[in-house]
Amino acid sequence: MSHPLKPFVIPSRQPVTKEPDPGGRWSPQFPDMMGYKSQGGGKVPDDYQWNTNPKQWQEELTVESLARRYDKLRVLPPKSEAPALPEGAKPEGSK
Repeated sequence: MSHPLKPFVIPSRQPVTKEPDPGGRWSPQFPDMMGYKSQGGGKVPDDYQWNTNPKQWQEELTVESLARRYDKLRVLPPKSEAPALPEGAKPEGSK
């Protein structure tokens, strides 16, 4: 009868790996770590107002307005003129 292999589990991982604790307290070994103290409070002043509203711009865009903007921005190479016909030659389609 064989015994199935049991996974190797470290009872407390932090002393072995030298990782900071999950609570996010600062450690000299990991000075760049974001902890609870390094996160901001998240308070927005009551009188703060946005200068722009990108969502409103997106909602106001229509196929026609996008086409107009595209036509304004599009730069086409100059059309080459039709080659000159030699003297006495008639254009195609004429008799």
